[in-house]
Amino acid sequence: MWAKRFPVPQFNRHSLKNMDWVAPRIQSLSELNETGCIAVDGSQNLYDKLSFRGDHLLAVACKLPEGETKITGNSFAWPIQRVAIVDSLDADVANIVADWRTPRPMNTRLGPDDGIVTSNSLVFVLIGHQISDYWVANRIMLDMNWRNESNDGFRILSSCEEDINDFHDAVVYFEWK
Repeated sequence: MWAKRFPVPQFNRHSLKNMDWVAPRIQSLSELNETGCIAVDGSQNLYDKLSFRGDHLLAVACKLPEGETKITGNSFAWPIQRVAIVDSLDADVANIVADWRTPRPMNTRLGPDDGIVTSNSLVFVLIGHQISDYWVANRIMLDMNWRNESNDGFRILSSCEEDINDFHDAVVYFEWK
């Protein structure tokens, strides 16, 4: 009965298991010349404001095309996951574009089922899992080759486990026509 009342979105996580992981190279924001994403250093003030910590602490800068971009998310992880999307690395002026959390452990819902639509040309993504009253940054992989049916896009994969290379703990998809 509870499954009908609280449906869990389908999420095929099996293709994201046992992946080869190499820490992304931290780049300068000036290196993001075309649509896509890169790992960048965020400011400690921003990390503190959003309560993110950890050895894999970084932000993912996402340059989006003109017009609208749809952002969706999925998760398959025991710890509660969080995706914070902001429009600036400067904590004093950063606006929250989206702040998604899985509602409970082992739930595939991350953000609204239909996602959100943004017209921002540049956003920054932080992904982590909950420990006490703060968030520990997940390991990430950037997948610039991902496409959804007839749409262009990319995705950010993440894992909160140190010893297991399953990158389905929190996944954020960016797509446009």
